Amino acid sequence: MDKNGFVYVCSPLSAASIDGIRKNMQKAAYYSSIVNMKLGCRAIAPHSFLPDYLDDNIPEERKAAIQIGLYLLQMSKAIVVCGGEVTEGMKGEIEKAKEWGIPIYSLIEHQSYISIFRIDEGVKENEKQICKANISE
Repeated sequence: MDKNGFVYVCSPLSAASIDGIRKNMQKAAYYSSIVNMKLGCRAIAPHSFLPDYLDDNIPEERKAAIQIGLYLLQMSKAIVVCGGEVTEGMKGEIEKAKEWGIPIYSLIEHQSYISIFRIDEGVKENEKQICKANISE
């Protein structure tokens, strides 16, 4: 994949408070920057900015945000799952990625390094890695 391709960043958004949601939006932006740096492609996390424009508590706006996210996911060459938990919303994105044949990766943060690796079934041994980097460390 060339560096103009999208990689979709999947991470938690929902939280018990507005402050928690804001923190999760910031984490999503952080994960996007890591994916950009590690893979050399355009990572996109719609939940890092859409809540600034669309209110999740208004059904029509929530529906629009979900549709925008799924449209961007469908355009993506891969999905990278980030964070310490998989929420219901993330499960839906992961299932759509599987349905659409989009490769699924996981970003793991350790104290001394960050690793991104493929987590879905059917990986071929000679498969080309996404973007410029060999993403397994």
